[in-house]
Amino acid sequence: MKINLLIASFFLSLLIGQIAQAQNEISQDSVSINARLAELENKKTRDIKSVKRNLKYTIKVINNQLKNNEITQEKADELKEAAAAKAALDIKYFTQNADLEADYIRKHKKFSDEGNVLLILNNNSIIGVETEKRKYKKELRTSSGLTLGFGYNFINGDNLGINDFSYAKNGYSSIGYQFKTRLDDKNHFRLMYGVEFQTQQTELNGNRVFTQGDNTQTIDIGFDVKYAVFRQNQLVFPLHLEIGGSDRKDFEDGRVRYQEYNKWKFGIGGFVGFNMDSRTKLKYELDGRTVKDITVNNFDNNVFLYGLDAYVGYDNVVLFGRMNLNNVFKSNAIDGQYVSLGIRLQN
Repeated sequence: MKINLLIASFFLSLLIGQIAQAQNEISQDSVSINARLAELENKKTRDIKSVKRNLKYTIKVINNQLKNNEITQEKADELKEAAAAKAALDIKYFTQNADLEADYIRKHKKFSDEGNVLLILNNNSIIGVETEKRKYKKELRTSSGLTLGFGYNFINGDNLGINDFSYAKNGYSSIGYQFKTRLDDKNHFRLMYGVEFQTQQTELNGNRVFTQGDNTQTIDIGFDVKYAVFRQNQLVFPLHLEIGGSDRKDFEDGRVRYQEYNKWKFGIGGFVGFNMDSRTKLKYELDGRTVKDITVNNFDNNVFLYGLDAYVGYDNVVLFGRMNLNNVFKSNAIDGQYVSLGIRLQN
């Protein structure tokens, strides 16, 4: 359980990082100009209030020094005058800095060259204005993002098939972080790779369960259950070759980006990984009481995982099929592999 929480926290931190990265390089046409203007005005107000608070505190310190005869009246007046002059310059700086950038935005209907307006100071006077440009890579060959998948799965083999499992409680889910590397100049071929935390959950029909210990079998437990699910949490490392459409977008500052919005894509590849834990959950009625039994890591399942994966989709939504090539259990009594079908959200 602790490992699962750590993995969930890891993917949450990746999500926060991805959001921050997207905000740093968000395109001009997707940013609200009015929101930016309001932000500038609010920042100017906060900066001015901070300057006034600092000035008030400085004057208070000077007065205390004067009261304790630590400085003379002449020195106190000199320090107050210097503090007031500095505060006035700071207020002038923050005000003109915000106003200049706001004027630029209103005039050009975009941000100031993807950067901030800077004021050039000399001898406590504002003598000029320049723009600080943000430094972006001209081209990004590799990008990254979160993936989220869910669907239906079952164990398929010599003695098991899709008809041996219930439909309501069989399920596949995954969350991952994926990297995408452009392989050609037009971005029609991409290499997709990353890490995924996935959950495989199955339920045999007919009140049957997988036995514990060595030489796993399927048995009838002899009474009715509300559910009897077998679940495995796994960490896998997928690798795909993706083929799809792409549009090139050139920005005024020289940046080049390749976008796959509203484009079809197809990917084929595989994965390797390992099983983290296995458990069976039973829920049934006994003498008028609801009983829940959970058995953890008492199965002869294979730890090492590998298999094939393919998908086809449009924009950020794909339909995928994933099939393990390894047997779920070590024993030969159950020769079966996971088959998962579903929907995945990916960049």
